[in-house]
Amino acid sequence: MRLGSWPSLLRVLAMCSVLWLSRELSAQAPAPSSPDAGQNTAVRAYLDCQEWGCDREFLVTEMKWVNWMRERLDAEIHVLITSAATGSGGRRYTAVAIGQKQYAGTADTLTYTSNANDASDTQRRGLLRVISQLLLPYAAKTPLGARLSVAFAAPAGGAAAAPAAARDRWNFWTYSISANGFANGEKRQSFKDLSGSLDANRTTDTWKIRINGNYSYDQSSFSFSNGATYGTLQRSFGVSTMAVRSLGAHWSVGGKAQADRSDYYNTDLNMVVGPAVEWDYWPYAEYTRRRLTVLYSVGLQHYDYQQTTIYDKDRETRPMHYLAVGLSKRQPSGSASVSLSGSQFLNALKHYNASVHGNVDLRLGKGFSVNLGGSVSRVRDQLYLPRGEATDEDVIARQQALSTNYRYFLMGGLRYQFGSIFNSVVNQRFGAFGGGGRTIMMSF
Repeated sequence: MRLGSWPSLLRVLAMCSVLWLSRELSAQAPAPSSPDAGQNTAVRAYLDCQEWGCDREFLVTEMKWVNWMRERLDAEIHVLITSAATGSGGRRYTAVAIGQKQYAGTADTLTYTSNANDASDTQRRGLLRVISQLLLPYAAKTPLGARLSVAFAAPAGGAAAAPAAARDRWNFWTYSISANGFANGEKRQSFKDLSGSLDANRTTDTWKIRINGNYSYDQSSFSFSNGATYGTLQRSFGVSTMAVRSLGAHWSVGGKAQADRSDYYNTDLNMVVGPAVEWDYWPYAEYTRRRLTVLYSVGLQHYDYQQTTIYDKDRETRPMHYLAVGLSKRQPSGSASVSLSGSQFLNALKHYNASVHGNVDLRLGKGFSVNLGGSVSRVRDQLYLPRGEATDEDVIARQQALSTNYRYFLMGGLRYQFGSIFNSVVNQRFGAFGGGGRTIMMSF
C-alpha cells in the first residue's frame, strides 16, 4: 500500500469506530418510558414543615414517587406539619394533607408522637411513615401507582395479641438536667458564660405541672487603648412552678409561683404568686393550628432590692393582676399571630405595663412571600430601678436596666423565588460552598 493512501484509510477506520460506538450506546440505553408512566405523572405535593425534627432533604430523597413542588399553588396536595411538645419531652406531630385543584375540599389527618430520647433518624422516619400514608391514596391513582407496594409490620406476639395496659413507674413525671458553658476572646476582650437548669414536668390529659430551676453567670472584660480595663458580671438564678387543671375542651384553671434573683433588675428576690384562669374559643385539641385564648391572673409580687430604688424602697409587696389575649392561626397560605398583654399593680394603678406583639408570614402568590413582625410596649412599672445614674460604661455594657417609658422591636422581609416548579432533587456535593436557587430577598 502506498504511503499516500494512509490518511484515507485512517478516516475510514475512524468513521467505522464512531458508527460502532453509537450502535453500542443505543443498545445499552434504556427504552424511553411512556409519557403516561413518567415521573411527571406522579402526584404533586407541597411540603410545609417548619417544625423541629423535620428533615426535608431526607423526606424528598426517600419519597421519589412524589413530585415535590417549590410553590404550594402548583401542588395538588398541601402537606402541612405542626407539632407540640409532650409531657415526656417528646413531640406530637400532626400531618394534614389538604387537597387542592382536582382534590379541593378534601383533608386527611394523621399524627405521630416521638419519645424524648428518640434519635433524629427515628423521628424523621416516623414523619416519613405518616406522610407516606397520607399521600399513598392519591399516588395510587396515578400511572406510578402500579409501582407502589404496601408493607405491614406485624406486632410482636401476633396480630391478635391484646395491647397491655400502660404502666408508668414514673407516674408521668419527666426530669431533665442541663449544664452549658462557653468562653471566647481575643487580645483586648474576653467572655465567659455558664448556665444550668433543672426541670421536672408531669403532663396528663387532666393535669399539667411544671417545676423549673435555672442559673446563669456571664462575665466579660475589655482593655482600652489608654491601658484601662473594664469588666462586667451578670448573675441570675430562679425557681418557678406551675400547675394547671383541665376543665373540658375550652377552660382551664391553675396557678403559678416563681422567685428569682437578678443583678440586671436590681433584685435579691423577686417573687410572684397567684391563681389564673384561661379560656380558648376553639378546642384545645386544635391548638397547633388555631387558637384564641384569654388568660387572667391575680396575685402578689414581692421585691427585695440590691440597692435602694428611685422610690426610696429596699423592699415592698404589692397586689397585681395580669391579662393576656392571644390569637394565632396557621393555614396553607401562611401563619399569623397577635397578642395583647398587660400587668398592673392594684394599689398603684399608674404603674402598669402594656404590650402588643404580632407576626405575619404569608405567601401572597407564586414564589412571593412577606414576613412582618414586631412588638411595642408601654412601660410604667420600673419599680426596681436603683437610685442614681448609670455610668456610660454600664449603659454600653448593659449592666443594669435603664429608665424608659417604651420599648419596641420591628422586623420585616420580602422574598421572591422563581424558576423550576419542581423541588424533588437533592444534591449535597460541594455543600460547604453553599449555593441555592434564584431568590431575591429584601429586609427593612
